[in-house]
Amino acid sequence: MSLVRRIARPLLAAPFVVEGVRTALHPEREIDVYPQAFDAADSAIAKSSAPGFVDVRTVIRVSGAVAAGAGVLYAANRCPRAAAVTLLATTSVGWAGRKKVWELRGEELTQEIRSILTDAGLLGGVLLAVVDHEGRPSLGYRATTFVERSQKKAAAKQRELEKRAGTLEKKAKGAVATAQKQLADQRG
Repeated sequence: MSLVRRIARPLLAAPFVVEGVRTALHPEREIDVYPQAFDAADSAIAKSSAPGFVDVRTVIRVSGAVAAGAGVLYAANRCPRAAAVTLLATTSVGWAGRKKVWELRGEELTQEIRSILTDAGLLGGVLLAVVDHEGRPSLGYRATTFVERSQKKAAAKQRELEKRAGTLEKKAKGAVATAQKQLADQRG
């Protein structure tokens, strides 16, 4: 892993880990943004066949814990692309939902817009992390190259076998001709 990646991954992962832990410990931060929506979701969960201990708070806590875990995995360079996809999935919706720009004015609005742009920058970094191959070709490219190489090897092997078959056929015809000549000489 390059030095830049060693430094950049933990720096990019840190805000996601902190937000994930905060969300897991204090799910009410998320619920306070849209309490009616979370109440409706909670009643829908209660009416479903979900176990009794599952409610909106539990779902939000689990989501925060997953985000924090994915951040740690990304920072530690363990399954970095999968961790980046998980970070993108678990945090982008939560961050977008917490912003109450429509209710703010003046300096608060400016501060919230800065926060939104910072979050957008972090999500952009995670998007780059999702497609980062670390200088290695993608799985699709590697699979295509493997298939092409295999086809070339198979074609070369087929040509070699056809050549051998042709040589063996000539030898067999020569052996048959020799045997027929010897047979004719013995009769005559």
